Amino acid sequence: MENLELCNLNNIYYKQDKNRKYSVYHDPINNNLILFCPRDVDTDIDSVCNSIVSFKYDYLINKLNSHNNLIVHWSQVSGTTSDYIIYYDYNVNEFKNKSYKEITKILSKENYLIGWKYQEVKNGSVRAITREEMVSAAGLN
Repeated sequence: MENLELCNLNNIYYKQDKNRKYSVYHDPINNNLILFCPRDVDTDIDSVCNSIVSFKYDYLINKLNSHNNLIVHWSQVSGTTSDYIIYYDYNVNEFKNKSYKEITKILSKENYLIGWKYQEVKNGSVRAITREEMVSAAGLN
């Protein structure tokens, strides 16, 4: 998959690396990055994108459409729904030409990978994104 076009996503994301499994995609319009991490042999990028509850997907897509300079780490373990972390405080231009491994090494030094399924990192602190926030953003409440 060279270009990433997802349902309700306003912009096309272009593949930045040659890696087939752990890949980096960039949106030059909003200057956002998505890092894909299919963690098992039987998962891939399609699986990561399709293994998520709709209002959690909508929350993520809304953030990607309405914000600039985001880094999203989107992952999945086989047999589970996908997870994501949204990073707000990084200069995407410093990351967009790096490999998945290089980017995640930098992000992991910050100790943000805490283990909640859906997280946001803003102003140097990490927090779980609540179900209520996602439902509200999707207009389901």
